[in-house]
Amino acid sequence: MKRIVLLPLCALVLFLAGCWNNRELETLGIAVAMGIDKIDHEYVVTVQLVNPSAVSARQSDTSRAPIVTYQEKGKTIFEAIRRVTKVAPRKTYYPHLKILVIGEELAKDGFAEALDLLSRDPEFRNDFYVVVAKDHPADDVLNVLVPVEKIAAQNMFTKLQTSADVFAPTLALTFGELIKDLTSHGKHAVITGIQLTGDAKEGEKMENLQTSNPKVRLKYTGIAVFKDDKLKGWLNEKESKGYNYIVDNVKSTIVAVPCIDDKKRFLSVELIDADTKLKLNTMKPKPEMSVTVKADANIAEVGCAIDLTKQATVDQIEELAEKDINAKIRSAIKAAQDEFKFDFLGFGEVMHRAEPGYWKKVEKKWDKEFVDITIKSKVTVDIEKLGKRSNSFINEMGD
Repeated sequence: MKRIVLLPLCALVLFLAGCWNNRELETLGIAVAMGIDKIDHEYVVTVQLVNPSAVSARQSDTSRAPIVTYQEKGKTIFEAIRRVTKVAPRKTYYPHLKILVIGEELAKDGFAEALDLLSRDPEFRNDFYVVVAKDHPADDVLNVLVPVEKIAAQNMFTKLQTSADVFAPTLALTFGELIKDLTSHGKHAVITGIQLTGDAKEGEKMENLQTSNPKVRLKYTGIAVFKDDKLKGWLNEKESKGYNYIVDNVKSTIVAVPCIDDKKRFLSVELIDADTKLKLNTMKPKPEMSVTVKADANIAEVGCAIDLTKQATVDQIEELAEKDINAKIRSAIKAAQDEFKFDFLGFGEVMHRAEPGYWKKVEKKWDKEFVDITIKSKVTVDIEKLGKRSNSFINEMGD
């Protein structure tokens, strides 16, 4: 009988890698998110677990929060995790972890040591996302109750994935990809930031889950830039998009460009595919590198009276979109070379592949070399479709 009662829970959590078996449900606490902070030389680990009785379709208890968090301190991450057993009713199980939140203060101090256990222990997979809590400790983020998705970790996971896929101001970075960036020769790591809007304490209350307009929300905001494992600053939305264009992370996004004859009105160009190539152009008289972006696009929205039946008009819109994308790329390059003065864009990896002999000489001082390298950029946008209408109905309103 017990086996039948547990089946709805399995159906409700299909986002996990396979359904939980009886042993997991009866003896283990399923961890879906983890936060790491550091206070007074000790790590503070916050673990977000699923509350089975609150998310089960058949036995749903709306008086209980769908998640529960436990927190403990330790000189090491492993010690803190084991101390969680003092307060958690079940042994915590980590293979279904969806997201890791690193507190901003820990990020500033350096977080590499905190990740060793997660990379070493086979219970932790490499496919969960990693984010940095901006202006807050990680535990504030994990304690927020969110609507729509009952499990907060799933809310964060899906929101990051969707934002990266269809708008591209964020980076859906897995733990495995982060470790690769941290150990890369020629590219420093970047991580998406997550921020609280509103009072963190209000976000812990059930009222935040039960209202149509929550007082507290979780919002992805900007990309954190690291030198080695230490947070050095943040990219704004324009620079973050530029970063994603450069590293070929843009799957789809919207480019809002001004109307040709009315700069106060805009139209939307939807990029449906973008391909980026980084290249070493020449080594003489000094290194010169380039970014080339080719994108296919559609007209998505027209807020002005223009004639899209004319190829010249479409050509002008393509040029405006190219200018917008190129400006974002230039802003990211400027941030890397002039503000941060180190390579988080991956040009060092290109140099390593193209000129291994030269790279061997400059590898240890690459960041100093990088700031003086000329980087050219070129963007080509090809508009393929105009939507259901070849022209805007706005043209007909004045007739």
